[in-house]
Amino acid sequence: MPTRWIIRLEILLSVGLVLGCLGALAGLLMNAGMAFFGTPDGMGIPLRVFDVPTEGLTAGGATIDAVSAEVTVRPRGAAPLQGLLYLLMWAPGTATWLLALFTLVRALRRARSGDRALFSAATARDLRTLGWILIAGSLVSAAIGMVAEAILSSMLLTESHPFYPPSGELVGVVVAGFAALGVSEIIRRSLALLEEVEATI
Repeated sequence: MPTRWIIRLEILLSVGLVLGCLGALAGLLMNAGMAFFGTPDGMGIPLRVFDVPTEGLTAGGATIDAVSAEVTVRPRGAAPLQGLLYLLMWAPGTATWLLALFTLVRALRRARSGDRALFSAATARDLRTLGWILIAGSLVSAAIGMVAEAILSSMLLTESHPFYPPSGELVGVVVAGFAALGVSEIIRRSLALLEEVEATI
């Protein structure tokens, strides 16, 4: 019998998947509008800047060694190239998260319809797939985003840098991917051991 927490978690993740798809669709429409019709007021491309004046911000003899800020830049008129580069900044990461959510929902749906719930070969396969999606997807998304941000900054800002480090979330996502691979391997080996025990009985 399927447990209630599996069903509730599946419903919660399914709602998140639907909302994520709607958000991605809204982002695509915004990018299309930026590329062909111009960027409306209140919207733009978020870019990081590092050369920010810091005079008068400290007190008590403290000093500021490093500073960064995020600015929202609105291109003038239709900007197909800027729209494409901005799409490359956020779309790969969004696609990675949506694919990961879809994999989780599929794993939970299989789990609640199977005899062994989460402890099955199908769950192990889904977790292995999830792990590689998180690892490869996040690394590729970060690389594409860094290149796109560097090009956009050189086009839209007077001062830019050749390298923009990825966000701190990258390490957490990669660790989560390796954790999913580890759990998948534990389930796979446990199932193999269980089959050997059942065969000897």
